[in-house]
Amino acid sequence: MHIAIPFCSSIAAPSFYQDFVEGIEAAAAALGHSSERIAFASLERLDQAELDRFFRWSRRSRCDLVLDLCCWGYGLSRARLWRNDGSVGAPIFESLGARYCALLYDQPYFQPLAGIESDALVVGYPDQAHAELIPLIYPQLRMRAGAFVPPATRLENDRSSARWAGKSPHVLYVGNLAPHALSRFWDHVPHREAYDAVADALIADPDRPLHRSVIAALRELRLELPAAELVELLRALEYWLRQQQRHRVVTAVARSGLPMIIYGSGWDSLGLPANAEVRSPIDYRGLMEAIASARLALDVSTYLGGANDRVFNFAVNRTAFFTNARAWLREAFGADGGAHFYSLRDASGVGDQMAGVLARPAELEESAARAHETALAGHLWTHRLQTVLQAAF
Repeated sequence: MHIAIPFCSSIAAPSFYQDFVEGIEAAAAALGHSSERIAFASLERLDQAELDRFFRWSRRSRCDLVLDLCCWGYGLSRARLWRNDGSVGAPIFESLGARYCALLYDQPYFQPLAGIESDALVVGYPDQAHAELIPLIYPQLRMRAGAFVPPATRLENDRSSARWAGKSPHVLYVGNLAPHALSRFWDHVPHREAYDAVADALIADPDRPLHRSVIAALRELRLELPAAELVELLRALEYWLRQQQRHRVVTAVARSGLPMIIYGSGWDSLGLPANAEVRSPIDYRGLMEAIASARLALDVSTYLGGANDRVFNFAVNRTAFFTNARAWLREAFGADGGAHFYSLRDASGVGDQMAGVLARPAELEESAARAHETALAGHLWTHRLQTVLQAAF
């Protein structure tokens, strides 16, 4: 099987984007498949030279599967062949008989999913709740299949060669904060009452997926929004929710007195206590080094029924972690497997939970080692590619 990977060459490196591509390339080779990148420079449009190169590639290459991270290759999916009579033919990937797999790895309403043209579209999503969300916001989308495909890690991301004793007992958090978005910034939107009702519902029940809170609030208001307005509401509320949750949990842990290192922008304006050291944002390579140096990491996620890539990078680096995304991760890591869970219903108690775990370093070391084993056994890019192939074919 030959896999084409749309690759935007202007994305800053190193980042999750390059890590994903390199991980998929290695996974394809390990499974006996070939792969190649289809490069382009801009997410906005393909220039004529890129289109010409893509057309020449289609004349000489086979393609069984397109694997597109975040749907950023949607421009390639829309490039069409011209018939001899001058009329427009099928999209190039379709003409090759390729399945097109869009791997979201962000909330679906932040992705140009509806811009993809394919009669063999497979959507891989990082949260199990996305299966019911996607039809709500993209009702016209035609999918051949959908599959739960959370992110993964790879062996090259394991920087934990140092002995456990060399790991610092501080709590690690990596992520930016937008302080301006902690307030309700939707003063002038249509149906502001819906935005406020959803925000109230999210505060009342932080363990419920965002789109379900939206559905409940709209039903209570007897308000029906078209899909385009629903997307705008979800984008605004998710951004607000992300800042709210990060602020609540990180400040609670900082105020607990635990030694903490925070990498990211926006935190230095909060006046956190001295035990919480704020450092500048880091790139993906720096992220791996930071993870490897810590015994315990904090994850604050809006993927309640899935995961982001960080938890698996924590695990592969033998770093135990706390996360609020427990619906699927509890099953994935099992009991005492290095994953610890908290609820935003009790954000103020997260620091005490962490202190209890850090007070038992031998147990923490053992559970972090089990997390490492779990990552290797089921959460490498090889495993995710196998899931994609099963869904697509």
